[in-house]
Amino acid sequence: MAAGDAIMNAEMPIAELVAEMGQRIAAIISDEAEEGVVPRFNQAKTLGCLRGEFRVHQDVPAELRHGIFAEAKTYPAMLRFANATSRDDAEKDARGLSIRLSGARGPVLWGEEGFQDFVLNSYPALFVATPEDFLGFIRARQADRKLWFFLNPFNPHLKSFWIAFKSRQKHLCPFDVRFWSTTPYKLGEDSGQVVKYSVIPCSDYQTTQAENPGRDQLRAAMRAHLRREPAKFHFAVQLQTEPASMPIEDASVIWDETLSPFQIVATITIEDQDFADEDTMAACERRSFNPWQSLAAHEPLGRMNLVRREVYAHAAALRTSNNRE
Repeated sequence: MAAGDAIMNAEMPIAELVAEMGQRIAAIISDEAEEGVVPRFNQAKTLGCLRGEFRVHQDVPAELRHGIFAEAKTYPAMLRFANATSRDDAEKDARGLSIRLSGARGPVLWGEEGFQDFVLNSYPALFVATPEDFLGFIRARQADRKLWFFLNPFNPHLKSFWIAFKSRQKHLCPFDVRFWSTTPYKLGEDSGQVVKYSVIPCSDYQTTQAENPGRDQLRAAMRAHLRREPAKFHFAVQLQTEPASMPIEDASVIWDETLSPFQIVATITIEDQDFADEDTMAACERRSFNPWQSLAAHEPLGRMNLVRREVYAHAAALRTSNNRE
């Protein structure tokens, strides 16, 4: 059994996790560069970055009125839609959505003041439970042994395999996909509340057949949708009501919506725009998002989020230094 296959049951120090993850991810994405563009480790294929509006509702329940949701207000938003791994839109894959709000008031935990980021995926749980498991996957990916990570008889990750399998779906348009934060966050600096987020499609129009089937069909579907009608999503929060079954430290657990339904707090609207031209797509590639680009009222929780802060920042710096105009 190779050193990279070693069973990692004990918690590693965050600094060690971050250092090894950062080094290995940097090597992987550098090797995967195409035409001089260094991709993201996850959500690698950009489908588009679009301007939108994030309108907080007036009727947000009092217990949820914290941070961004404290008052009825409309924030400018930038939304990046992406494929998790596949360059071919026609293939099954998980999809990603990253959102940056401008005009956020209050000190931020990391990054630039005035911005709030949300990072979401098209499946309600991560395929790994802990950062140690994620490091094991990164090691396997670097060694081109991803299947071994899942099926290794010495340390199998069968639940991870099942989640990864279920998360890969065929989609006709990202505007019709539901997204989840997968990891938990504070809601309110002192409220003691813990939440997850979801972005739920609510457009009047829905794509029913592939637009220009093939490698870039999702981008084509987004353009066709916007020519017909604006794209709309509800932004919702789910309160942690039963900590035992809604853990903070196991990112592979789906919080039961029958125990704690998602509550809508805002609506996102995306109007028609030209987002697929060469300059706009290049600018989109240079963008970065980080869950720690956040107001204190939305602080990321758990060890998985702790490692994301520096690992995301390190990978973003590498991409920025290489993906220049």
